[in-house]
Parts: sequence; C-alpha cells; structure tokens
Amino acid sequence: MVLWFTFNYLSAGPAYNKTLDVPLSLHNVGAGLVAGSNVHKVTIEVTGPRSQLERLPPEAFNAYVDCAGKPAGTVALNVAVAGPEAGKIGAVTPSTAVVVLDRYAYRRVPVIATPPDPTSTATEIDPKTVIVAGGQTSLSKVVGARVIVEQATGAKRVVVTLKPVPVDASRTPLAGLTVAPATVRVVIINRKAHS
Repeated sequence: MVLWFTFNYLSAGPAYNKTLDVPLSLHNVGAGLVAGSNVHKVTIEVTGPRSQLERLPPEAFNAYVDCAGKPAGTVALNVAVAGPEAGKIGAVTPSTAVVVLDRYAYRRVPVIATPPDPTSTATEIDPKTVIVAGGQTSLSKVVGARVIVEQATGAKRVVVTLKPVPVDASRTPLAGLTVAPATVRVVIINRKAHS
C-alpha cells in the first residue's frame, strides 16, 4: 500500500489550469426551426498536467447547447463542453445560454436602390425582387432589400453589382436573415453628367 501511494504521489505531478475561449454551437435544432443566441463563445477552464495543457488548442473542445425537443420560443439551456481526455473541464462561463427558436420562413421582397446623391437615379435593377429567409419574427419586419451605391461618379451611366441587405420600414438593416440571390445588378444614371 505504501509503495502504491508513493508511486502515484510522485508520478502525478502538479495540476495546472488553462483558460480557453471556445465557440458555442447550437445542436439538434428541430425541423422547420432556426436558432440564435447572443452567446457566441464561452470561456472554459481546463485542469491537468502542464505538458498536456500546453498542447491543447481551443479547437480541441466543442461547446454547445442541445435544442432537441424544444419548441419555438425563448429558452435558457445549459452549456455542455466535450473535449479530449487530456484535461478535466472545470468552470464554464457562461454556464447557460439564452436561445431563441423561431419558425423558418421565407418570402419575396422588392430591391430598394439608394443612389449616391439626388442627381442620380437607379433606372434598372436585376432582379427586381429577392428571396429573404430566416426566423419568422425577423422576417415579418422586412419591407425590402436595400442596396446602396457608395461612390458617386462623373459617368452618365454606371452599372454596379451590389449585395442587398434586408431592411425594415425605417430602412434599418436586419441581421440573421439570408438573401437569394446574394447580389443584384443596378444601373445608375447620373443626370448631372447629362448637362
């Protein structure tokens, strides 16, 4: 017994701590739902032998919340962390994440072009409408997909390819939605250049 204790005590070595920031993923989101959280990463503390901890990158760990069986709505879920056996996972901060589950929806909306100045006009937009998709709650606020021509030019006619961004009635961009197609072609006529 004394020999076993001496061997284990001398070979164990001191335990060290390492703190890592790990991206948070959302697992098992139900069919027909989209999920989002304001928590994008968690901080974990790992304890183990120094030689093993030095080689552990954040990518060796998977932090996630399990959304299985959760209906549409807002829920607080415990954060789980999986990783290699090289270290013992201690504190996880935050230990819970608020997740918003929403019904997936999509609809076609018009493309709204904003020329760089009052003397310019968007004469052609192709395509004239795009499909915006994502959570039903966010999608209900969308009135169009806005493209902004950033630079003014002295040319009479300018053709640009731009990325449309979903906007609400006050033309404020809305996050968490996708747009298809990802770009549109806009023809801008500069009336000042015609003079």
